[in-house]
Amino acid sequence: MTKAHRLLARKPPQPLSKGVPINFLLGGSDSEVGSFELATLAKVAELRKQVQLLEDQIRDQMGLAWLAAWFRAMDRPALKYAIENEEGALEWAKRMVREGQRSEEENESIPRPPLPPGAAHLAAALRYQERNIAEGKCCYCPEPQDRNSVRYCTEHLAIARSRASQKKALDSNPGSREYLYAGELPESTHGRQPGSLASLERAREKKTRAILAEMGIPPESAAVTLRAAKEALLKLLPRSQDEAKTQDELREYALISSKATLQVALKGLLSEKRIERIGKGINGNPYRYFIA
Repeated sequence: MTKAHRLLARKPPQPLSKGVPINFLLGGSDSEVGSFELATLAKVAELRKQVQLLEDQIRDQMGLAWLAAWFRAMDRPALKYAIENEEGALEWAKRMVREGQRSEEENESIPRPPLPPGAAHLAAALRYQERNIAEGKCCYCPEPQDRNSVRYCTEHLAIARSRASQKKALDSNPGSREYLYAGELPESTHGRQPGSLASLERAREKKTRAILAEMGIPPESAAVTLRAAKEALLKLLPRSQDEAKTQDELREYALISSKATLQVALKGLLSEKRIERIGKGINGNPYRYFIA
């Protein structure tokens, strides 16, 4: 046996876990170990009772939270009036009989409790659809119903059929009959709306200006976005044809880092007729720009 093995054999055994009386379990009698087992089981039962008590408290608090949400969603003055003026079984039966004998006009004349904003709008929309269908009109517009439909006019029937075929095509596998005969699928416009494009451009420009400020560069002195490039060009471009400047001069004076950004900005200003261009765009006679 090597010296390393002897040193490993001499090391005392590690305890199983913190608080485990190894020496007591090894040297104690059978009755003492049994008593220790019973005491440990009693402690486990006590801890389990505490856990059950906490679970009961959690359920009670959740019930109170649901009760508060229910009170927020209902008409509390009407509930308070019903509690203060308790109605007996006989009175309730008489009221049900009395309300059942009323006509629809009398029931409509009785004021009803207001609905939440979302539910009120939905109820109004459903009543409008039912009234139009009863009169033979489209449920979405006052146009007459199509002869092949009992709900839509010709225009809305075509829209509904197109939407149904497109949904069936999207749910089916590419290459199936539904997918092939569904027609053109709608192109996603996520992030392509005019407001979204403008907000994205503003966000990019704001982030770029913040980065330039952290680098110690004045944001007004470096045109890195298309909008900033246009603003810088309009400030630096001369107003006479004799003082017109080339692209290289404008890029140097305006501190436009990208040549592509400069070209796009110049094309945009030319299309808007805010600047003019002279020259042939060749060596010796490059394009020169000035404000129109």
